[in-house]
Amino acid sequence: MLRPGISLVQAARFLGVDQSSLYMALQKGQIPTRRQNGRTVVTSGALMEYQARKQINFQHWRNF
Repeated sequence: MLRPGISLVQAARFLGVDQSSLYMALQKGQIPTRRQNGRTVVTSGALMEYQARKQINFQHWRNF
């Protein structure tokens, strides 16, 4: 299970995307971040919510 406050590299691996795709989602505000000990991190809950939204969106468009 993911720890709270995971690194952006770990977040990209968890989502199965490259880091540039993750950074684009972060810039668009699709995944909230926070600062922890001077580093930008993502909570596991935020990643799970983002992944669920993406999966629902994919399934919706796959039906067309």
